[in-house]
Amino acid sequence: MNDTENYHFYKPYLTDQEQVLWTGMPEKGRLFTGQDFVLLPFGIVWLAFSLFWEVAALKSSAPLFSSLFGLPFIGIGVYLVFGVFIQRLRLRGRTFYAITNKKIMIKRGNRIAMYDAWDLPPMSIRIHKNGNGTIVFQETVYGTGRRSSTRYFALENIADFEQAQNAISRMDRYQAPQLGENF
Repeated sequence: MNDTENYHFYKPYLTDQEQVLWTGMPEKGRLFTGQDFVLLPFGIVWLAFSLFWEVAALKSSAPLFSSLFGLPFIGIGVYLVFGVFIQRLRLRGRTFYAITNKKIMIKRGNRIAMYDAWDLPPMSIRIHKNGNGTIVFQETVYGTGRRSSTRYFALENIADFEQAQNAISRMDRYQAPQLGENF
């Protein structure tokens, strides 16, 4: 699939009287998020301890099993320090957004997520220093007892986030589909 086909990924999923209001994709750059300020130091400590363990196991006269035992932990540490960002960068180049009058569609790699307009969580906008913005949909739903769940998705690092937000405000958000309606 080339970029033009990827950019028009939404066409097979349009229903009757559904119109595309906005399409886009995330801009390059801004790989760090708020959770990375916790994840990165944790990953560095994990990797350092794993390397220390492996070096100590190799220097000792321990059996081969204990020397090999640390390798998966080193792999996890390398992923936490470097792999998360490489994967995020790779996925960002394969992410496309479409907003129609009935739903928001997000294609990341080979996966497509669709969110109905009438069931969207509350929206907030984060404006970045470079002028781009991220539109965040997040809602915490409390169940019985102490159980809760959070619904979260975002249109990340968009240059024309104002146009995307305007498209969201023009969606038919107040009408759930009727029984028997074409999907």
